[in-house]
Amino acid sequence: MELPSPGDRAAVAGGRQSPVDYFNSADLQGVLEIASKHYAQIIQQHEMTDEFFYSSGGEKIKIDGSSVLQIQLHREEGCGKMLILVNPRRRESVLAIYLNGRWWPVDEILRSSVPGREGLIQVQTFGERIGLFVLNCLVCGFTEGGESEDGVCFLPHSAGELAKILWHHGEAVAFYTYKIKGSLYNDRSSHCYLLPVLDTLFVRKRWRRHGLGTRMLQDYCQTFARELALGVSCPISPAMYRVCSKFLRDHPEEQDRMWEVDPPGDWSQRINIWLKIQLGETPALQECISDYTSECTDTHSLSNGKIVNGRLDRKGSISPEDDSYVVLRTRLENKKRRRTTDCREEIVNKQRKIN
Repeated sequence: MELPSPGDRAAVAGGRQSPVDYFNSADLQGVLEIASKHYAQIIQQHEMTDEFFYSSGGEKIKIDGSSVLQIQLHREEGCGKMLILVNPRRRESVLAIYLNGRWWPVDEILRSSVPGREGLIQVQTFGERIGLFVLNCLVCGFTEGGESEDGVCFLPHSAGELAKILWHHGEAVAFYTYKIKGSLYNDRSSHCYLLPVLDTLFVRKRWRRHGLGTRMLQDYCQTFARELALGVSCPISPAMYRVCSKFLRDHPEEQDRMWEVDPPGDWSQRINIWLKIQLGETPALQECISDYTSECTDTHSLSNGKIVNGRLDRKGSISPEDDSYVVLRTRLENKKRRRTTDCREEIVNKQRKIN
């Protein structure tokens, strides 16, 4: 499926480079200090400020204590906070970020004027970290998080988070983060990941249903092509299960490699994703079956039949025992029993090979 065309867009910041293009690690402390000082000034001035911001829709926003927020840049304590501007009447609407003495609209930060920035690019510079922060904490966390069918909202990433941003025609449209085998699970534990783990994945709303999720899954699998097992962090959302289902149908060679895992990911903390899909145990399939059941119930109600002891009290009506939903459920239960036995044997065999 083709991606939507980029359309006519204004030049980034009136011809200036986007922060993702020129900020480097040396700029980090200065950016955070300037933002902290400006926040203090806004709070002190309170309603006496004469600073305003004009949104892309032409709305005039007064910059005061009711329209600014500080959000932690990274997960680690004491890492510093970013200053963001929100619409005081719709606080889930993030308008801009304060960087080096000026307010940058969110859309401008997520654009790049570098011709080579196309496709999946590893996050390395401080500018790219800002882009990741905007996608994760602001777009996913504020602007589009509430519209997500799964209510997905991610915590701030760590300062050294391994991540890739997907760029399309100079615009950041998606990202995913991952852990490598042997890296520490967290700062409070000596446990290390026993396999690579895809931790978070997000696609911006207007770019969904264009195969970007499966594209990132494929990149993840190719990145760790030599690994015998790959993890996806638990819990997996219904939307992500749909992505996994499509990807694994199209790439059967990956079906035995992908596992839903709890860290650090030993065999007792893994379950094969394709197995769960086949058994109908994924949230996405369960929701589908639930919707089908509701539809059947509504149809029965419209037929004016009365349900008595589990059957419709009407001549010629189909009983639940003969309904295709029950047939499907029975088949899934039988398959589940067979697959569970096979899975246990498979895991034991793999453990023996590893040992």
